[in-house]
Amino acid sequence: MKNRSRSLSGQLSFFSDPDADRNGFSSESKYSGLSFGMGKEVLSFSEVCRILSISAATGRNWIRLGKLKPVDASAKRPVFACSEIDRLVAAVEADGKVLKSRRNKKKVSGASLYENYITNGHNISVINEILGQDRVYIDDDVMKIIIANFALQFICRLHGKDGAERAGKTGNLIHDYLRNDLDVFGFGPLIDDLLHGVEDGTGLVDECGEILEKELEYVPEEDSLGFAYISLKSMSQRKLSGAYYTPLSVVKELVGLAAETGGLADRRILDPCCGTGNFLLYLASQSVGPECLYGQDSDELAVRIARVNFALRFNITDMDFLKGHITCGDTLKTLPLSEYDLILGNPPWGYDFTGEELAELAGVYRTASHKTAESFDLFVERCLSLLSEGGLLAFVLPEAILNVRSHRTIRSILLEKTEFRFVSFLGEVFSKVQCPSVILGISNTKGKADGTDSGGIKVCAGGQTFTVSPDRKFTPDTFNFHVNDEKQSCLDEISRNAEMAYLKGNARFALGIVTGNNQAFISDRPLDGYEPVLRGSDIFKFRIDESHAYMRFVPENFQQVAPVGMYRAPEKLLYRFICDTLVFAYDDRQTLSLNSCNILIPEIPGLSVKYVLAVLNSSVAAFFCQQNFNSVKVLRSHLEAIPVPVVPGKVQQEITAIVDRIMEPAAMVSELYEELDDRIMKLYGLSAKNCGIIRESLKGKNRFLPPEP
Repeated sequence: MKNRSRSLSGQLSFFSDPDADRNGFSSESKYSGLSFGMGKEVLSFSEVCRILSISAATGRNWIRLGKLKPVDASAKRPVFACSEIDRLVAAVEADGKVLKSRRNKKKVSGASLYENYITNGHNISVINEILGQDRVYIDDDVMKIIIANFALQFICRLHGKDGAERAGKTGNLIHDYLRNDLDVFGFGPLIDDLLHGVEDGTGLVDECGEILEKELEYVPEEDSLGFAYISLKSMSQRKLSGAYYTPLSVVKELVGLAAETGGLADRRILDPCCGTGNFLLYLASQSVGPECLYGQDSDELAVRIARVNFALRFNITDMDFLKGHITCGDTLKTLPLSEYDLILGNPPWGYDFTGEELAELAGVYRTASHKTAESFDLFVERCLSLLSEGGLLAFVLPEAILNVRSHRTIRSILLEKTEFRFVSFLGEVFSKVQCPSVILGISNTKGKADGTDSGGIKVCAGGQTFTVSPDRKFTPDTFNFHVNDEKQSCLDEISRNAEMAYLKGNARFALGIVTGNNQAFISDRPLDGYEPVLRGSDIFKFRIDESHAYMRFVPENFQQVAPVGMYRAPEKLLYRFICDTLVFAYDDRQTLSLNSCNILIPEIPGLSVKYVLAVLNSSVAAFFCQQNFNSVKVLRSHLEAIPVPVVPGKVQQEITAIVDRIMEPAAMVSELYEELDDRIMKLYGLSAKNCGIIRESLKGKNRFLPPEP
């Protein structure tokens, strides 16, 4: 029996399966094969951050605060004793408060039901019951035993003669299988593959007890084995590897869009990040034959499960065929074939590459540098090179690929080489993940004289479907597919009708204070030496609500702090960071703010701070950001893109006078805001039609105006 110690050595082996393919980056299961180099006495800074599931910025702050202690504090590249990190891992696991206090909660222990992955209620209930028991510690070996037993149930149910072979047997079939007392109809090599590396299988079967009596129902188009796998994996494993499998509803939508665009019949189809094979299973239900389907992943166990799924769905036991069509490997380096007609799936998101990996990738991919790379950008770039002429790529991706600055390179590549075919805005569809997602469909027909007409880009957004003109011009700065042609025309008019200035290069920005532990540093009472500190919820348009939070401002105690001068500026603008519209308030009292309340100090030559405040709080600016960026976060890049009309000083004074009236405690804010908003629209030179479009798009939405008396 393997030792299930919780020591650091156990933590390291947790990420480095000795049976795994060493070339593998991950995929639908995301990069799950991390390797830190067993037997080392010291760990690098990046290795430590990955073990502790913290960002590099947090790691540096932990060093500064003494939570992390390098072997040599003066070294340019610090290293850490394994024994010290072992101690810290134990402390972090023992103290849940340490984890809960971090806003970016990467490290969450324990398994969790991945309930939106399948629809079969019985199977969801069974896995939930297994998760609810605490008698058995489910490590990799126990998980293999459980999944192999479910696979045996499916095999016997599908191929046994009216169940006669199972007469008198319970759900625990692996007990007999390990004793060579079960006919598995040629599927034995697949089960042996699942159990690869398991020591003392018979002992583990006895240890599992009643868990193995539970039975799953076989549903041909649903990945029930994969559901068990991802639910039984600990959440910390899933988060470190970016392991978020695609819900069946999303699989169906993506395959449906691909089928509608180019058809599925007689096309060589690849899922380059297939995980346990849910896309392949659903394609099989759409009458796609096994000879046309290919999948690859770097997670060895996920690949073995995918082969079982494939074998059961098509009744194939030829291991050479299965291993030729579902392979384990690094898709960014190699694949069995060099060309595919349709490539689809859900590539890995947010894998943390080592410095060595980045150096290698930077020599191959435009989307990689020696400092950083985003895994889904790399997969898009890689898979574009694998498409046959007229081929289609359809991926589930974070919505950030459409508008976040760090993904500008992949957007440039898409503009150069592809045509957009369809986009579906999914919202937050992944279990326990707050990340809006999209399905993006692109073809490699850019510049080809084949006479075909795409007819525009099909867009599904907010329950509506519309077509974007094929003549719509996009730039690498943002792909605003969620905007129909009429609203795009309005956006174009906002930017071109007047002389404009921009905050980019003409402003200072700062993040509010990140304490690292609000419970320890924030009080709800004004204690001695404490002063008010603002949260995003305290900010309304133009005015600040009374703060009910206080802190002693000792910058060296906090995790992240802007230059003190930003907080103490004679005048500044404060804005809600998490919000679906723009909400800016004026501050001339040098008030502190937390990181939900960020800072902007406009420095556009000739334009006053309060005038810029009026523009940023206008319906025009709100419409511009919502339609261009479709984000619940107000990013610096969004604000820098807003065109600010350049107007004479007299006009600014008139605007500022209205702002001052709104800021008075007894003001009738709604009436004054409408007057101000009309003035701002005129400054942009907008037509009556486009003014109406802006007002209609914002109708019924919270404007976050200050309360009236």
